[in-house]
Amino acid sequence: MIISTPPVESRARLGEINLADVGLYTSGDPHVAWQTLRAERPVFWQAQSGGEGFWAVTRQADVRRVLGEYETFTSESGTAINMLGAPDPSAGLMMQSTDPPRHQQFRQPLGKRFSTHAITACQKQIRSFVRDAMEPALDGAIWDAADSFARLPMAVAAMMMRLPREDIDPLVRLAYASLAPHDPQYISGSAKTTSAFAHFDIMKYFAGYIAERRANPSDDLISYLLSMEVDGRHLNDEELLSNCLSLLLGAVVTTSQAINATFIALAEVNNGEGRWPVAMPAASAVEEALRWSSPVTHFMRRARRDVEMHGEKIRAGDAVTAWIASANRDEAVFERPFTLDFQRSPNRHVAFGYGAHRCLGSHLARLMLQESFEQLADDIESFELAGPPRHLSSNEIAGVVSLPLRLKLRSRKPLPGGA
Repeated sequence: MIISTPPVESRARLGEINLADVGLYTSGDPHVAWQTLRAERPVFWQAQSGGEGFWAVTRQADVRRVLGEYETFTSESGTAINMLGAPDPSAGLMMQSTDPPRHQQFRQPLGKRFSTHAITACQKQIRSFVRDAMEPALDGAIWDAADSFARLPMAVAAMMMRLPREDIDPLVRLAYASLAPHDPQYISGSAKTTSAFAHFDIMKYFAGYIAERRANPSDDLISYLLSMEVDGRHLNDEELLSNCLSLLLGAVVTTSQAINATFIALAEVNNGEGRWPVAMPAASAVEEALRWSSPVTHFMRRARRDVEMHGEKIRAGDAVTAWIASANRDEAVFERPFTLDFQRSPNRHVAFGYGAHRCLGSHLARLMLQESFEQLADDIESFELAGPPRHLSSNEIAGVVSLPLRLKLRSRKPLPGGA
């Protein structure tokens, strides 16, 4: 997704805004569209020619309400624009597509594997994966940062699920084909068939590992899913496959795209020559990178009942989209929302969502970003874009497919004794 810094007075014509159009995010200006809606139409009806329309909320308070009030806005009828027009086959089976109180029966046991304590035990291995991502940058040639870091979150997911390292690249491709089926790099036939086939291939892949772990359980995440109980019983095959799919797709989104967006912003701020700050505070830098990039642009819900917001009548059954990327630029919440500020505090972003469905892997994503930022600061003195970034064609994922960089690396002091 193109991240712009529009003037305060910039406005788009309401009749020309199409939040479903993937072209808006690769060649248009979504931030002008969201800025317009926050100011003029905070609850906006997005009609779609030949398809189901949806409501869009763009102010942070309203985003929090839609995502937090599961009694009014259900997640069991599709969670993204691309799921409009058909029932969600994972409803009630996948944690992400299940409302409380049953949602908590999935989340509470899984949360133990994604707690701060549990994730810290992975820090050494994550640091190794970050070094692997950085290795191609160290030979002095033009380095595609987006390509290198795309593997990082999937490598971590493969470690947690005990999947072969040689499967990482194929799984990255399948995950993006599922989440961004409009992108030229992944589309095969129509977008719907691309996504459907990718889902099927991922499910088929996990079916083999579920059978293998039933016979030979270990301490990996798949075996842990097999041991879980919901409604007083172990998960059935549909539930196991749906949640393996969810965990895999969740792995590819946040971390790498926050890094890519930060690279681009730093280059733009410094007139083309970016510098990775050495002394930036790691914790606040990570939070600002998440706010700035907003890797998941929106989440969708459906109204369970009639509800009024800002004078608009949302009918029971209507789709309602909560725009994360807009909420993270809300002028009512953030001073200088279009400025990348690594010192920003407080930073009440909603990059991980809000409410009961807030991202389970937020601690893991933060740790990956912290390790990545520290390694980038150690290795890179300055950089410049060696070509235009190629943005992912998606209305759901604010992604970068290719980010060629020309680097100036920091000189290394020899270790004592010549070692």
